[in-house]
Amino acid sequence: MSIEQLDLHWALGDTGWAWLTWTADDDVVEIRTSYLDHGLLSLMRAAVDLKRGSSATIAQLSGEPSAHFFLFRTAVEQVSVDVVYVPDLYAADRWTGAELRWTGETHVDVVTQAVLSMAQAVWDEHGAAGYQRLWDGKAFPEEELRVLSGEHP
Repeated sequence: MSIEQLDLHWALGDTGWAWLTWTADDDVVEIRTSYLDHGLLSLMRAAVDLKRGSSATIAQLSGEPSAHFFLFRTAVEQVSVDVVYVPDLYAADRWTGAELRWTGETHVDVVTQAVLSMAQAVWDEHGAAGYQRLWDGKAFPEEELRVLSGEHP
């Protein structure tokens, strides 16, 4: 499935929890994630990898004990994305019961711009101190925001 529009929304909830809403054209995937890993940072680093021309990258959002993996693979200017749910990240065979929640492809710029818009909205709403308070002491990924916005190569 080739998508034209990707909209991402990161909503911080109770301390240490957030919701990612991934809307690709008319498909919506909602993911609850925890501070156990730094999901926003992981998505932003994946977008930075794509912006810099990486042929593949991955992002992980932990749901305690579940997780979602975002697998990105590029060819020319297109990127294929698979969103895979793993029911127990800590199981001996964590891929048992894994489920493909979404798959599609789009232009690399669509993904990087969607991640940038999402991250900028989080920054605008919470700033450094608010984010750190709600994300169990983890700092907002300011460097990745600068790279995605074009301030650093």
